[in-house]
Amino acid sequence: MQIPSLENVQVDNLPDECREPWDLMIRQWSQKLERNLLRTKYYDGRNELKNLSIAVPDSMAGISEVVGWPQKSVDALADRIVFDGFVGVGDDSRDPLGLDSILSDNDFDVELPQAIRSALTHSCSFLNVRSAEPEDGLRSKVSVSFRSALYETGLWDYARRGLSAALSITDIDRSQYAQANTIVPSELMLYMPGYTIRIRRAQSGRYHADAPRNTYMDHVPVYLIPYHQDLNRPFGRSRISREVMSITDTAVRTMLRMEVSAEFYSSPQRYLIGADEPPEDKNGKKLTGWEATISKMLNISLNEDGQAPAIGQFTQMTMQPHTDMLRALAARMSGATGVPLSQFGVMTDSGPSSSDAIMAAESELVIEAKNACRAIGVQLRKAARDIAILNGTSEDSDELDRLQVNWRDPERPSQAALSDAIVKQVTAIPWLANSDVVLEKLGYTDSDITRLLADKRKAETRSVLDSLVNGGNKDDGQPATEPVASQPSQGGGTGTPRSGETVGDAATAQP
Repeated sequence: MQIPSLENVQVDNLPDECREPWDLMIRQWSQKLERNLLRTKYYDGRNELKNLSIAVPDSMAGISEVVGWPQKSVDALADRIVFDGFVGVGDDSRDPLGLDSILSDNDFDVELPQAIRSALTHSCSFLNVRSAEPEDGLRSKVSVSFRSALYETGLWDYARRGLSAALSITDIDRSQYAQANTIVPSELMLYMPGYTIRIRRAQSGRYHADAPRNTYMDHVPVYLIPYHQDLNRPFGRSRISREVMSITDTAVRTMLRMEVSAEFYSSPQRYLIGADEPPEDKNGKKLTGWEATISKMLNISLNEDGQAPAIGQFTQMTMQPHTDMLRALAARMSGATGVPLSQFGVMTDSGPSSSDAIMAAESELVIEAKNACRAIGVQLRKAARDIAILNGTSEDSDELDRLQVNWRDPERPSQAALSDAIVKQVTAIPWLANSDVVLEKLGYTDSDITRLLADKRKAETRSVLDSLVNGGNKDDGQPATEPVASQPSQGGGTGTPRSGETVGDAATAQP
């Protein structure tokens, strides 16, 4: 995997106050690049075999053997960290501050899971917010982009609990890549408190900084998406730890030994006692050890004493030690990552697990996912505030303080169990049935809830209209007919109805 190099990037007209942060970020990016690339190789299954040259000969060390456990350790957790939109408090809680259109225009729902997966691989990724420019090709006024740690870095400010500067590679020189197969950054973005600077590569190979663009913010609008950060490591830790890489290396060697041993397992080793010459094929050619092993017919002559050599076969080897070793390594990997043993592709001797056993096995992974949601949610909430302000929301708006991040339940309960739990809760607390939270707990997506509520409002509107129409056709239960004009009735009556009579009754009444 090739990554643009920043060590030789020199900017002619960079402002003086940006020189020191620039140099620090270039140095930091270069120091972390090798380890980040190594973890990328482990995630992609391209890590090199570390052969001990004991059980596997060098001639077979080039066999490609892939163990995808590092990828599984990342994806198993990433699949439980599912963003479900920003929510607020009030009548407009489904789309507070009008963020949905901006996020949709920036493919937020698609790129955020990628950024989370990248953060779990490299310990962090970055979320950039700025005013959109015409060359961005966006309909919205705000540009929201994600970058992995391979393409962006920053300086952490403990006092602000955020970044004091950030540097992002936004584009590469494709002509250089096509001609010389080298990746050279053609455009970079420098983020500083209050302004951003776009840096472009000229035809001469030198870099030129555009005029600073005011962000009207007193902070850097770049937010860290971390995994497992602490006070000593604000940029977090990778899921592909040294322990995970070490276990993976051992598992690769175990799989390679299994591959080599399987050849001998399928062809048990034989021996000859009392033979003067090695066996021959039907043409009289001497057979090598491997050829003799896989041959179906051997030509063995009598020895010099005229006796037939004794032919025997060694006890067939077993693959059990290799499978036991692989199972032990999978158990170590499960302990290191919190991923259930069964997800590493290793079968156990026990039967199918019960639901309680599955929940117990996944409990550590669920806790990790909830902690990650909490840490990432803090950064997403800050980014959403910037997006809303750049979109025109006042900084003093109370809606900004009520903004929250909604996540899907990392436990992923079954629909039957979820429905049963909700029914019991609504029975105990009836007013919960009128809350959108119940629909969220049932697993409906934000778009589903919006459509359901719209259908509900339509049904309520039709019901009100039907009531008005039906009510207009009745007057205290009387038929909606025109009153008959007063006329003499039979027997000399006046035709005026008495109290409690209808017009028809009065017309036929006898005096």
